[in-house]
Amino acid sequence: MRTALGYVRVSTDEQAERGLGLEAQRQRIRAYCEMKGLHLATIFEDPGLSGGKPLGSRSAGGRLLAEARRTKPVVVVARLDRLFRSVADAAQTITDFDRYGIELVAICEGFDMTNPYGRAMAQMASVFAELERAMIRERTRAAMKVKRGRKERISGHAPYGWDFGPKGKLVENAKEQRAVAWIMRLHRRGESLRGIAKRLNDRGIHPKRSTQWLHSSVLRIVNRAA
Repeated sequence: MRTALGYVRVSTDEQAERGLGLEAQRQRIRAYCEMKGLHLATIFEDPGLSGGKPLGSRSAGGRLLAEARRTKPVVVVARLDRLFRSVADAAQTITDFDRYGIELVAICEGFDMTNPYGRAMAQMASVFAELERAMIRERTRAAMKVKRGRKERISGHAPYGWDFGPKGKLVENAKEQRAVAWIMRLHRRGESLRGIAKRLNDRGIHPKRSTQWLHSSVLRIVNRAA
């Protein structure tokens, strides 16, 4: 009887509500192994973890890879995007599996990476998974831009140059707005971010929630005001 290793992952509570939770994935993996006559040795679990993180750098993902290289099992996942959403990570992992003689099965997509067609289809699926993540990031950025334009609250902290007013709306902080205007003038003249941070610190102008300015905090001001 062939040995199988399962792998499950969720990134948010919302996924659990959609039927992609850890237990739902476990059930699919167990049912598949029983149907195929595979001995399921263990299921590695990464709860609350983004699929954008490379498999080998995840806690359970790293252990899965080490055990798979040692025992050369069938690795079974409920869905391919539980393993990876990065095309580069997918291609590298599938290549490594081939080298070590490890078979990979993605139940939902019906991919069996024991043949060239299955490997090609898996890499194509990873392309679309990465595209989906990019589109989600773009929609999130667009939504944040709209909320900023409406001066709506988008976090627990008001950005530099602003304070929270009635009903959580952003209202200008006159003193900080003068500093923002000065920062932008320096930036347009070609002053470096570190140079601007030094000028602010030398003048005793303090950031909102720290003791001194860094180039990264100046960059946030520039990006927000641009």
